[in-house]
Amino acid sequence: MPEPTDPMTELAQQAAQLHEVYETYVQAGFTEQQAFELTKAILLANIGGGT
Repeated sequence: MPEPTDPMTELAQQAAQLHEVYETYVQAGFTEQQAFELTKAILLANIGGGT
């Protein structure tokens, strides 16, 4: 598989970080649904949709 010529976009970097957060929550013992909700809360807080 050839290496990409363009560096990873900022959006792709953010998606990778969110996935890592999700995986860390699951590894810490949260259920997949709990991990998803916690990750979603982080995303919403960062885009101003959180309360």
